[in-house]
Amino acid sequence: MKNFSVLFAALFLLGTTSVFAVNDATIEDKTTATSTEMTKLLQNPDFIVEYEMEANVLFTVNDENEILILSVETEDDQVVSYVKSRLNYQTLKSNLETGKQYVLPVRIKCEK
Repeated sequence: MKNFSVLFAALFLLGTTSVFAVNDATIEDKTTATSTEMTKLLQNPDFIVEYEMEANVLFTVNDENEILILSVETEDDQVVSYVKSRLNYQTLKSNLETGKQYVLPVRIKCEK
């Protein structure tokens, strides 16, 4: 009976975890209006780029079509601050689904 209770609890936790799993949409196509808009917002960094930096930006859009940054996955804190300061609460002209989470791959190239 005790094993049954433990098994039931484990299955319950597994079931509820999979219900709350998030299906992120990746914005990879460079020709999309949203990708182009966000690229323009990230142009001309205000710091010296000594090496190529990469990040994955998890964001959503609110009812006013503003970008809400949820997280920036990178090893460089400077990139996190830069992306958040440039994108957070900026209004998009293109329409994305409100509340849906999107991933934008970002690459900041050094100019030698």
